[in-house]
Amino acid sequence: MKKYMLNDNWQLQDNSGQYSFSVTLPCQVHDALLDEGIIENPNITGINKDCWIGERIWRYSRIFKLPSENGIWNLQIKGIDTFADIILNGEKIGESVSAYQSVHLADLKLEKVNRIEIVVYPPKERVRQISVPECMEEKLQDYTKARVFRSGFQDYSGPRPNLIRMGIYGDIILENTAEGGFRNVLSESVLNSRLDEGRINTDIEYYGEPDGKELEWEVTYDGIVVKNGRLAAARSFTVICENPRLWYPRTHGRPDIYLFHIKLMENGCVVDEACRQIGFRRIEQADPIFKFRINKMPLKLYGGCLVHPDTRTGCYQRIKEKLYGLLDLAEMAHFNVLRVWGEGEILDDDFYDECDRRGILLWQDFYMGWGMYSEEDSLLPVFESEAIELIKRLKHHPSILLWCGGNENYWSRDWIFPNEYCYGEKIIGEIYPEVVRKYDPERYYHVNSPAGGDFANDPLGGDTHGYTHLWYVPGRLYPEFLSENCRVSAPELKTMKRMMTEEELWPENYVNTYTKRNPLSWPATWSDHNTNKGHVKLGPVEHYMDAETPEELIYRLGEAHCEYLKGQIEGFRRGKPLDDPIGRRRCHGHIVWKFNNNSNIISYGIVDYFNEPLRAYYELKRLYEPLQVSFSIEDKISVWVVNDTLKDVSGKLVIRRINLEDSSVADTKTVFFTCERDDSIVAASLNSFGQFLKNSVLVATAYTLEGKVISQNMAFPQPERWMTFPSGGNLKASVEGNVLTISSDVFARSVSLEGDDDGDLFGWQFEDNFFNLIPGEEKKVHFFGGHKKGKIRIQPYYWSCEDGIEIEI
Repeated sequence: MKKYMLNDNWQLQDNSGQYSFSVTLPCQVHDALLDEGIIENPNITGINKDCWIGERIWRYSRIFKLPSENGIWNLQIKGIDTFADIILNGEKIGESVSAYQSVHLADLKLEKVNRIEIVVYPPKERVRQISVPECMEEKLQDYTKARVFRSGFQDYSGPRPNLIRMGIYGDIILENTAEGGFRNVLSESVLNSRLDEGRINTDIEYYGEPDGKELEWEVTYDGIVVKNGRLAAARSFTVICENPRLWYPRTHGRPDIYLFHIKLMENGCVVDEACRQIGFRRIEQADPIFKFRINKMPLKLYGGCLVHPDTRTGCYQRIKEKLYGLLDLAEMAHFNVLRVWGEGEILDDDFYDECDRRGILLWQDFYMGWGMYSEEDSLLPVFESEAIELIKRLKHHPSILLWCGGNENYWSRDWIFPNEYCYGEKIIGEIYPEVVRKYDPERYYHVNSPAGGDFANDPLGGDTHGYTHLWYVPGRLYPEFLSENCRVSAPELKTMKRMMTEEELWPENYVNTYTKRNPLSWPATWSDHNTNKGHVKLGPVEHYMDAETPEELIYRLGEAHCEYLKGQIEGFRRGKPLDDPIGRRRCHGHIVWKFNNNSNIISYGIVDYFNEPLRAYYELKRLYEPLQVSFSIEDKISVWVVNDTLKDVSGKLVIRRINLEDSSVADTKTVFFTCERDDSIVAASLNSFGQFLKNSVLVATAYTLEGKVISQNMAFPQPERWMTFPSGGNLKASVEGNVLTISSDVFARSVSLEGDDDGDLFGWQFEDNFFNLIPGEEKKVHFFGGHKKGKIRIQPYYWSCEDGIEIEI
């Protein structure tokens, strides 16, 4: 089957005739206007000044000549956002009504020279024209009446006001199917319970009948053919691989990948071919439902919710570099799972291939978001065909952990319309599970997120979302699984300066106090760059000093975010209370909301719009280390060891109390411990420390029996607001290669590292940042990124700028 890319030589113009220019697809309207210098990127400031774009009709057009051969011609458009007519030689031949689905047009009547037009209509205007039954009207939001991306109808992800995207975000392909070919190749890999036999089950859909044709196939590993064969063209066949290399998530082993190549042959010539990337792994579930095992190993899931990297564009090649950078950060932070959020957008096959190669599991939502959804008969088949297309496209990937029916549909019903019917139930409770049973029965289908208990967000059954700043949730201390957990904080100052003017950043006469007349923890101007009432979703800011500068306020918000995550995740990972230390660990994983900000706004993301990690990212990285020591400070102070490595661990635990008055070690205790894999234990009590001053830091360091440090953690006995840290000292630093070595003679709180290459502060990546320095101990930090020269500033938070140091690289 011959394929011709029709991505080149398109003209794009608006219906007023004001704008007209040449584009290469994929290219959406905002992309073209930005490329031409007509608009600025609204996501730099988080403010959308060009709402007019989404109010116009935009027309893509091009001329193409018919290839010389005769044929049966089909057209594939891999992504349109959203409502569009497809016109060929003056005649409408199809339309787009879903942003989540490709458009396939068959048996085109082509001439020697052809004109194709794709006319994209303003989505808000189209949605306003949709009528639904009176029983649904007050319960549906505009974006749940149609299959549009939510980001254009709410400013939840930024920018403000909401940005309506339009246009073509996928390839356009002309196919000649006269000689037949593959319509679809659906492969899955299955591993037996002994882990010694893998099967590649393949179903093939053809153009026309495959009579007289043959299939040639081969399985390769690292470029080497490990098995091959030939058979008469079949609609189904199975390849058996004995003792295959296994695919593991990155926390458990090597993600070994095979390539499965298939060719359709006729008279020795290749008619069509396909390649699928596969991996052999066996995932099993127990009770409760999120107690997973992979290849007979216990699997705790730690990761983040991935949102579309940039609300400005859906074109994958324009976000690929940023997306790969996010995957790098996910790996550095010990993630083994990402949740592909149901209110996000379509990601290219390349993303899933990359997650396979990196060993990152994917919780894949179907594309439904907050709110109830229309159950009109005309729309239900669209949901079904979207789900079928998504499963057929992705089911061969070993990284796909599960399918989920969408985000917060039941919970939004519980919140706004308690005890009423949830419109959308036919989709998530009937259509989606039936599609999964038919097309991918080996994978678990989770009906919605959150769901599974006595109520949608019940922590004791299924998964839960951590919005405890708004809700009291019984059972929240030891949930079964956190599929979202969040607080809001601000990016670092360099990013805030791109977001705001100086006057917005710190208005004249602003005082950072929270009073009954000013119940706001930041300047009112910051709210203009925030969405979804983030000011009520902060961490415990009251534990930190009132701020007098933007830097101090960023610190206050950021450390409150860190404190919230630290207290929560340490408890979740222990998974049981102090009065039941030998009981089962109740929590089977944690996924932070959210991993990345897709506009430069103040939001939940632990990585900002420019892929710069916030301090909460580094806190999460420490919290996700496979072996963890932690303190529980209650009526008594206990030290726990949590073991999510693959082996039992024995070692020595040294606990110190550092007196902040003079940075001396005031108390110490040493114990030996053994912690089995997938367990948590109370390793020590600090009763022997007796009564002590709260202006202290508790430090626990775990060593192997050979003396190697394998984990370290710290805790403060009281809120930071009431503590007094050293305000200066003697810092030392050196650089060798890409390793920075730092030490201090006193305890140094929250040491920040900032690179500077002739004024360029962005693109520096540090293995750790915003960390505490223990007096007399060396801290080694690797640094990465594209900078070959420059200087790194090392600055403890409570020290004056004069006491910080700079070092050349």
